Amino acid sequence: MDEAAVSTESRRAIASSGIASAAILIMLGNLLSRTLGLVREQLASGLFGTGDRIAAFQIADNVHTLLFDLAISGMLQAALIPVFVLWTSEDSFSRAELRRVSGALLVLVTVVVGTAVMVGMVFAPQVVRAMTALGGQESRSPETTQLTVELVRIILPAVFFLAIGTLLMSVLYAMDRVTAPALSLTARNAAVVAMMVLFSGAWGVKSMAVGVVLGAALIAVMNAIPLYRAGALPRPTLHVRHPGVGQVLRLYAPIFLGLIVSTVAVVVDRNLAWGAEEDALGAMRYATTLVQFLLGLVAAAIALAALPTLSSHFAAGDEAAFRRTLERALVMVTILIVPSVLGLAAISKPVVALLFEHGQTGPDDARLIVIALLGYLPGTLFAAYDQVLIYAFYARRNTWWPVLVGLGATLVYFAVAIPCGRAWGMIGLVLANSAQFIAHAVIMAILARRVLGNAGWYRLRPVVLRCLLAGMGMAVAVLGVWLTLDAFIPESSSALLRVLTELVSAGIPAAVGTLIFAYLMHRSGVGEAMELRRTVLGKVHPKLAR
Repeated sequence: MDEAAVSTESRRAIASSGIASAAILIMLGNLLSRTLGLVREQLASGLFGTGDRIAAFQIADNVHTLLFDLAISGMLQAALIPVFVLWTSEDSFSRAELRRVSGALLVLVTVVVGTAVMVGMVFAPQVVRAMTALGGQESRSPETTQLTVELVRIILPAVFFLAIGTLLMSVLYAMDRVTAPALSLTARNAAVVAMMVLFSGAWGVKSMAVGVVLGAALIAVMNAIPLYRAGALPRPTLHVRHPGVGQVLRLYAPIFLGLIVSTVAVVVDRNLAWGAEEDALGAMRYATTLVQFLLGLVAAAIALAALPTLSSHFAAGDEAAFRRTLERALVMVTILIVPSVLGLAAISKPVVALLFEHGQTGPDDARLIVIALLGYLPGTLFAAYDQVLIYAFYARRNTWWPVLVGLGATLVYFAVAIPCGRAWGMIGLVLANSAQFIAHAVIMAILARRVLGNAGWYRLRPVVLRCLLAGMGMAVAVLGVWLTLDAFIPESSSALLRVLTELVSAGIPAAVGTLIFAYLMHRSGVGEAMELRRTVLGKVHPKLAR
């Protein structure tokens, strides 16, 4: 389909309130999903601790994630949504073309991913060896290595279901239907939690792997239902020479090459962590869960909400609207990510104690998680901006620049990880990860300014400054509230009272910080802050948004 044939409706600039509304819906879905993800990790820390069992699962989980990323994950934002948005008008021709091109890709994905999954299951011992060899064979017992192989074979079929589900999600996102994709991720984590609760006693850590497979299947089913009702369910076809398929593959080719390099970086990271402190992989996993909670709730939601609009602006040749939309997305990210990162840093100790310091995870393990979390947070701040900037380039059907920047950032990771990981263990690897995210974000910002010009950036600067000042003031207040509570609340030997104490120690400072930051932003007069407030209140009751 020629770009000139894009309907006027699909070219229409979506108002910023529309982006905010879509972002809020995605955030709510992400909040449910990430909350269940935290519950999942709480259960894992209590049942399996931070030692060999969770290390084995972490390697298997990384294998399935890496294969998923290589197969289709990066294709969602880089190629599928920007291409599918060309056929999202309501006329019958566009709907038929959308079903045809997505159906051809469905067949292609089924064959390629299905074959890769089967090969991975057959050669699981070799895959595990590649993920752990640099850490030294003596680092873990043979039983741990064998458990890792078994977990890889159990979890790999999830990649097949995730690939199908991702393709279906991309069609829904292109149609600006964000509810089912967000809620399906919640169902995925719910499946993992259910399997752990029901079968951890009989199956041990294998119950997590089975839950991942079941959750992936639920994602595919839950996204297929609304597409079927909308008459947009992909129609399987062997017409892989459709121009849309070629467009997707051309856009994804650079991403695939970049993912190969990032895969090497992850493999090196896992190898070094495998040979670091015994509890390093577990601590890094739980800390990563917290930072991914922030990124999924803030950056991913706003970036995904803006991507179809940015793609439509670029297809229509409306550069001014493109810059305005990107500017507002970056401002919204600033308003949400700055206080989140600073606040979490201030109360990292009580948050980790509340979420993870139970059962098999003791105080020393919790301390490692806090250290890892504090090391990840600087990179998390920059990664939030990075995600929006990457999506902006994807919307312009430019996938080469993000990939080339990714190659440079990976070199930064290696430059820090190899010497620091050997010398300092876990913290060296965590700081290398943050350095990689910071380098990537800075370079992407420089490129974005050169491509789009300076329009909008001058307005972003004062917003960032105001948010940083408000966030630092909020963080100091939050830290003071927590230290005061910690000094006056006595320790208890009762498990229930200890949980209640931890809830108070983390919850009250977080609530105080939220109110302080909201008040300061209200006084600052930043329009997007007021817009987000009205949108959130409007979801509760329409009258509150007035």
